[in-house]
Amino acid sequence: MPAPSPTQHRILSDDQVAFYLRHGYLILENVLSAAELAELREATDGLREERARIAGDDKIAAIMDFALLDDAFMRAAHHPVMLAAVTQLIGANLRLQHCKLNWKPPTKGTGEVDWHQDFPFLPHTNYDLLACMILMDDSSPQNGCMRVIPGSHLRGPVDHFAANGTFARHCTDPADYEDDLARGNVVDLIAPAGSITIHHCNIIHSSYPNNSDTPRRGLIYQIAAGDSVQLGGQLYKVWPIWLQGADPLRARMEDGTVYRLSRPLTNVGGLEPSER
Repeated sequence: MPAPSPTQHRILSDDQVAFYLRHGYLILENVLSAAELAELREATDGLREERARIAGDDKIAAIMDFALLDDAFMRAAHHPVMLAAVTQLIGANLRLQHCKLNWKPPTKGTGEVDWHQDFPFLPHTNYDLLACMILMDDSSPQNGCMRVIPGSHLRGPVDHFAANGTFARHCTDPADYEDDLARGNVVDLIAPAGSITIHHCNIIHSSYPNNSDTPRRGLIYQIAAGDSVQLGGQLYKVWPIWLQGADPLRARMEDGTVYRLSRPLTNVGGLEPSER
C-alpha cells in the first residue's frame, strides 16, 4: 500500500487503518452534515424518472455515472472526509474508477444481491481499489443493508465463472462463503443516513432484500489508487476523472513490481474527461 501524503489531514486513527487492513471494511458514521445530506437527497429525488426507466417502480436500480447528473453528486465524490480516509488506505493519487447509485425501492423482497467480490468485475494491476458508499437512508437488514465476510479480502480473488465459462457475477463456489456463514463470520453494515461505508475490492459481500416500507439508497464511488491500472471489465464515463492528485504514469503489480507508462491512459474507448 502506498504511503499517504504527509500533508494530508488524517481522518482515520491507526486502529481504524489496522482494522481495515485486517477486516477489509470500515464504517464512518454521521460524516455528512444535515445540509449535505438534504442536498444529496434532493439530487437523488431528481433521478426518479431515470430510476423508473431502468427498473420500473419495484426493482433495484443501479444508475451508473450518476456523478455526472448533478453537481451535488460530484461534490460528494470530493468530500474531504471521504478522500482523506481513502488517502490513508490507498495513497494520494485517486482515480474515480466508476460510480453508481444503488436504489432499492420499498418493495417487499426486492433487491437481494448474491455473495460476490468487486475485483472480478474490474480487475486491476493491484488491489488498492475500494468502494465508498454514502448512505442516503438509515441502513439495516430490514431495508437491505450490505453484509460482509470480515477478512475474506486476504484470500484474494475467488471464482466468479460458471461451468460453461460465462461470467456469473457472483461467487460460484459456495465453499468460498458457506463456512463463514456457519461460523457466524459475517457482519451487517448497519449505519445511520449520512454515514460512509468503505470496503476492499476483494471482500466477499452481499446485501439483503428490502423488506421494509422505506428505500435504501447508496451513492457508491469506486476509487482506485493512481498506479492501480484497470486490466479488464467495463470503462465508464467517469473513468478519466482524478479525484485527487494526478496520473503517476506507472502501473504497480500486486507483487510490488512497477512499470513506467509512456503516456496516460486517456480517451480509452472514446471516453473523454468530464467537464465536471
